[in-house]
Formats: sequence, C-alpha cells, structure tokens
Amino acid sequence: MVYADGWNGTVVNPLTRTEAEARDTAGTPYAVLLLADGRPECVLTVSWGDGFCGTTRFDPLGRRVAADEWRQAPEGNLFLRRRRTWHGPDDVGEHEFPHVAARHSTTYRLDGRRHDIDEPAGDRGGRRDTSGTGAAPRTPRPAFGRWHDLLRVDHGSRLVETAAHGLPVTSADEPPWRPPRPMRPGDLEDLFVDGATRTVGGGAQRARLEVRHAGDLHLPSGRLIATDPAWLEHDAVPYTVTVPPGSYPVTLSLARIGADPRHLRVAAARLAVTDRPVHGWEMALRPGQDPLDLGHDEFFGFGVDAGMACFVDADEAERRLDTWRTLGLGDEPYLRVEDGGMVLWFSGWGDGAYPTWIGRDAAGEVVCFVADMLL
Repeated sequence: MVYADGWNGTVVNPLTRTEAEARDTAGTPYAVLLLADGRPECVLTVSWGDGFCGTTRFDPLGRRVAADEWRQAPEGNLFLRRRRTWHGPDDVGEHEFPHVAARHSTTYRLDGRRHDIDEPAGDRGGRRDTSGTGAAPRTPRPAFGRWHDLLRVDHGSRLVETAAHGLPVTSADEPPWRPPRPMRPGDLEDLFVDGATRTVGGGAQRARLEVRHAGDLHLPSGRLIATDPAWLEHDAVPYTVTVPPGSYPVTLSLARIGADPRHLRVAAARLAVTDRPVHGWEMALRPGQDPLDLGHDEFFGFGVDAGMACFVDADEAERRLDTWRTLGLGDEPYLRVEDGGMVLWFSGWGDGAYPTWIGRDAAGEVVCFVADMLL
C-alpha cells in the first residue's frame, strides 16, 4: 500500500501513514494505492467527511476495469451506490479501452430500487436500460487500514505499507480526484443587501446590487414551481418542500454591472415565507431527485431556454401557460402578474440551468426559497 493524494499514472503528493491516518480521522480526502507484483492494482479514494469512498481496479495492462462508489447510509454503515465494469480486447490501450470496451453499470438506491445499463459496444452504440429491485450491498465502515472488504482482498492476505514502490511521483496543487460534493450555496444573504458591490462573470466585472420588491406571489396550494415560463407546459413540477397556502413577498436582487447604468441583470429571486434569520441552506429538489446522484459542484436546477424564469404555484401553472407571451418584460428585468399569480424575470446571463435553495431557521422551519441566477 502507498498513501497519497491520488493516482493519475503517477503517485501524486505522497503521504506518510501518519498523515493519511490523520486525514482519515479528520474526514478529509486521501487515497491508498494497492500494488500487486509492483504494479497498481487498485486505488481507494476516501473522504469520510463527505460520506464517501471509492475503488478503482486496474488490469495488468493498467486499464480501468471496475469502479465502485460507496456512500454512508443514515445508520452509519456503507452501501454500494454504483458499480461500473469494463470488458474489452487485450490489444486495446488504456486510453482507447474505456471507449470501445463493453460497459455495465448498476446504481442502487436506499429504497431498494436498482437501475442497470448495458452498453455492449461502448461508444460505438447500443444501450439497454433495466430497472428493478435489489438491496444494495452493504459493509461496515472500515477502520483505517482495514480495507480488505472494499478492495475485495482475501482476509488471509496481509496489506503491507511501503515507501519503496519504484513508481513515478509528482507534486500537484490539487489532487487528481474530488469527492462528489454537490454545489453549495454561495453568499445568498449578501445578494439581498441593497447597495452592496460584488464581482460577477467569474470575477471579470464589478456590479452594484439593488434590491426591489416584485410583489406578493399567491400560493393557493403552497407548492412552488420555479421554471422558464415558456416551459410551463412541460416543466410544471413543484418542489417537494411545501409551505402553508398564502401570499408571500418576492424580492429580486438586481446587479447593475460596470459603468453602463442600463446594464441590469437579475442576480437572484427570493420568496420569503417568514422574516426569521436563515440558519442553513439546502438544495430544493423535485420528486425523484437525489443528491447522491450529483458529482462535484453539480446541482439540480430548472432549465431556461427563453431567457426568462418565474415563480408560480402548482395549481396556477396551467392557467399561466401563455402569460409570458402576452405580457413580455419590456425594459424592466422583472414583472409581476397583477393578481399575484406569477412573478417573471430575466434569467441571469440568459439560457442555462439555475438552482433554487431553501433557507431554514434554527428549528428547521422554511424561511425562504431563493432562485440563484449564478451571476
């Protein structure tokens, strides 16, 4: 075994056992490279702070042939979230192999569902999806160094640590892998401070924020939808978190960018349920969405294809299919339907996908929904 930040054909930022064990205890990422006959056979990546560990297995030609993703279940043990395998001819190199090899993946869910994908010709075409039931394999979270089950190593074998591995070593500022940490909310509260300044466009421009009340939104069912108003016919799916029926104020954060007073974009839209302070944020989800499906910095969001976004109640959606056609946004970056049935606004930089965040107070009650336009 060799400890490091990771493996990319070289041992990246080697670690001592003491350093690796300290990371294991702290829950921060590290990797273990398992050698057999002097060649890499398996890489274990660990980040207990993210409830994650993964294994990647290589064949004698250095080609990736299997990868498992383990996640921590609510009760503390590990369950197999996803298993992928590749099978191909021996005369294909490691770079071409993942594209032409036959691929199979199985994804398990905690509720007992599983989904299998077979691609017998790899990238060359052909795919079969199969859904069914089957409990995910489970294993106790291993103590540091006791990785036999995860690595599928016989318990009669002894794992030996070595620094004299003879493999190439490199240094890097970033590890060659990242744990699957979904996107986290930025400074959402600061977006609604009138007169505040911030950089936008990846830090390329400076903007001054203006906060405007866009009116009250009527939620007769308490089920909020955020979407492109032009997509309501196909995307009227409310979030799973609901609020009591009623009318709630919607506030927009507008960014006046650079020296051009006409360059005004919507940075975020906030629907306030209460005026209590936000204690924590979570991603708003629709039915069937699971954060375990998200990779590093990924998010579930609503799509925009007409340059507009809106808040609307689920019971109002069908009546509002053509509202955006008849009203238009004109010179203003937002518009409220007069009866409180919908609030529309220009969507950040335009088309794309945008997350909505739910703010909760210290007691776990919903404080607000914020659609982040990702400026």
